[in-house]
Amino acid sequence: IRLASGLTPIEGRVEVRNGTGQWGSVCDDNFDLQDAHVVCRQLGFGAALEVKLAGHFGEGSGNVWLDEVACRGNETDLGDCPADSWGRSDCSHKEDVGVVCEGKGSGVSLQLVGGQSLSEGRVEARSGKGDWGTVCDDGFDDRDAQVVCRQLGYRGGVARVGGVFPEGTGNIWLDNLNCTGNESSVADCEINRWGDHDCTHKEDAGVVCEAGMMHVPVVS
Repeated sequence: IRLASGLTPIEGRVEVRNGTGQWGSVCDDNFDLQDAHVVCRQLGFGAALEVKLAGHFGEGSGNVWLDEVACRGNETDLGDCPADSWGRSDCSHKEDVGVVCEGKGSGVSLQLVGGQSLSEGRVEARSGKGDWGTVCDDGFDDRDAQVVCRQLGYRGGVARVGGVFPEGTGNIWLDNLNCTGNESSVADCEINRWGDHDCTHKEDAGVVCEAGMMHVPVVS
């Protein structure tokens, strides 16, 4: 499950994927706050604050996988809630549902992948308990790298762009990251909407952090 096209990771159009990995949306028919609570909890966020109807976060594409969802509110997975048969829907994407979750535990987590040491690699991000995805190198510079490395507990670092580290797979979550260099977390930097990008994995950003740890990494 994921939230797409929100201004922050804690809001967006609700999307789920089938057994073959195809993402699709959820219809807003009878979707209420109890259903939204389950979505937010499954993603590792706080309680749901709002349900957004009628394609508020933009219309999705592909299939509408779920319709007539009817959670009690105490489930831990949207798949445990009663609903019409998977893929059976009378909805269009004009009825794609969205949610806004509380910020508890909702910061952006980071990891470095594919480097020769723990202090370097391709930058990957995720929100809550969502899937890991990469960061596009559009505009990515040493100021952004400083914030990435500081969030991971290092003193600082430098940017590595142009595919220095192996390409990632799956989602590209962040693009046009614009940090001043003083932030403690990339969540505090200017950025595109979560998941909104025009990049390929050939543009995955990387960093080389100063090897000495400064403090305990920021845990989101």
